[in-house]
Amino acid sequence: MRKEQIRELADHIHLTTFQPKEYANEVSAGGPLVSIYVPVKRTEREDRRDEWDRIEFKDLCAEALRRLAESYDEAAYAGIQEKLEYILAHEDLPLWVDASQGLAFLVTNQDAYVINMNTAPDACVVAGPQFYLKPLFRDAMFQMSYKLLLLNTDFFALLDGDYNGVHYVPLPKDVKDFFAETFPEFDGATTALDYYSLEDHESPYHDHKSRKEVTKEEAEKFFRYVNKEMNDKLVRNCTDPVILVTAPEHEHMFREICTFKSLIPEGIHKDARTLSGTELRDDAVAIIEAHRDKGFAELKEDYGYKASKGQATDNIPDIGLALVERKVDVLMLEEGKGIPGAFDDKTGTVTFDGSKDPVDDKELDPASPDIANAFAEAAALQDAKVVVLPASMMPTASGIAATYRF
Repeated sequence: MRKEQIRELADHIHLTTFQPKEYANEVSAGGPLVSIYVPVKRTEREDRRDEWDRIEFKDLCAEALRRLAESYDEAAYAGIQEKLEYILAHEDLPLWVDASQGLAFLVTNQDAYVINMNTAPDACVVAGPQFYLKPLFRDAMFQMSYKLLLLNTDFFALLDGDYNGVHYVPLPKDVKDFFAETFPEFDGATTALDYYSLEDHESPYHDHKSRKEVTKEEAEKFFRYVNKEMNDKLVRNCTDPVILVTAPEHEHMFREICTFKSLIPEGIHKDARTLSGTELRDDAVAIIEAHRDKGFAELKEDYGYKASKGQATDNIPDIGLALVERKVDVLMLEEGKGIPGAFDDKTGTVTFDGSKDPVDDKELDPASPDIANAFAEAAALQDAKVVVLPASMMPTASGIAATYRF
């Protein structure tokens, strides 16, 4: 794993982000790999793990060790057991304190990688020669990261946001945001809209009156300045969608001027001075979710068109061969649907498992090995796009579909 992506928690236990190619490329060299997914409760947690989380994680660890004992000698997974016991015993680790909706634990004998999830996974354990990554591909589809451009005719500000909240982006010193002139009391460091003070928090622009009447010509000049700074310095290398927050009478003028491509068509048509942090977050999340659903619908429509041209298929053996030939552009997997069987990523051969019964009657056993998971890993290694969709958004009923690059 790249060092800049990892924050050390303890020896060989790391809080990191999901990097599909790197985890898909992790294959056991004789020893096992363990994947554990646990939904996280937030009712009691402050500076330590919630009691419910402790019990749930303890049960999942016990299930992982039970499965390992069925297939391996104890010495073959001693490192995994040591790491799981350490995490279980330390309730104040940052991974618990900072957890969002769920946690993924990808554990080898050498290291444990912990990934914070913004969507709650089903409780799940998989032990085998590869990591089980399908829940993480789904979570990646629902990651929420956006920017808010708060704009008026005499000031602008840029905010970062996600599901939890919004907070100010410090601007470079040479960017004149007119904020200090408009609000002399602003100290340049206050984050009035931060993650921990959103509830019932008024906008920093509350009750502010414009310092002067701004003419149309002055407003247009300022908007051109904002557009240039956004293009040159603020979002130049950023892929986050930008949502414009401005009064309806200003929106058309700025969009006519705007040249940075990350500004999405949907906006918040309100004066930023009237909005609290909570309102900004809620409006932004609704826009991003609608924007994402529109993208899912377009993906489904694109599949139908390409299938009519022979450039897409839901035939699972054909998709296996296309993956080996590196032809897959977008791989679509149905959420919650496992397809028992195996995939040989050298020959493209798909072997279906006729028995769909899980190991036990608990909700701990996804189909393992799972063709969908194997396809997702193969697609990630060749930079194909992997999307996990609800059944209603899938273009076919097979559980897997793909469009081709050519």
